[in-house]
Amino acid sequence: MIETRRPPETVKSASPEETRERILSAAREVIAKKGKRGATTREIADVAGVNEATLFRHFGTKEALIVAVAQHFCGFVALRGVASQLDGELSDDLLVLGRVMLERMESQMDMIRWSLVEQDYEADIFAATAWRPQLAILEVVGEFMQRRIASGELHGDPKNLALTYMGFAFMHVLARKKFPDSELHQGGTDAALRFYIDVFLNGVRNR
Repeated sequence: MIETRRPPETVKSASPEETRERILSAAREVIAKKGKRGATTREIADVAGVNEATLFRHFGTKEALIVAVAQHFCGFVALRGVASQLDGELSDDLLVLGRVMLERMESQMDMIRWSLVEQDYEADIFAATAWRPQLAILEVVGEFMQRRIASGELHGDPKNLALTYMGFAFMHVLARKKFPDSELHQGGTDAALRFYIDVFLNGVRNR
């Protein structure tokens, strides 16, 4: 069993925000080890140092808690803040955007793994909320692409462009351990991103 980090009595003096944060972190930890189906609210509450009643008071249901975990840790707000400020040279801005996406994905490999392993369960719980972390991120990147289409720097469907660029970042993170000897994974993040940006903007066919 995952060790409880704090005894329940220390929670009594915590603010509601601190308690909520502790429950979210505990849920992420338990889900990473047990999966969304295997994680129980009792174990999450134990790890957070609260009782189940407190957990349900904050989140209502296990499914709502899982959605809250995805929202809280997906990095959507930070990415939107960065993307909204990008108005420089296109390739440089794509590099900045790529750095943020890669950093976000690297820090969330546990969440990516359990999302991929239990996609059927994820579809069920997110369907009722009309909010999915990947769609929120796609919206931010799509808005960036739309601005660059409007400026005449890019052409095409902004969502497809966003999916393509996000796909490079996603592939890079997942392939890091599968192909550790690849130059893309030995030359540093910026070198890899520069390669992806060149492919994204120019393609690879000789002209």
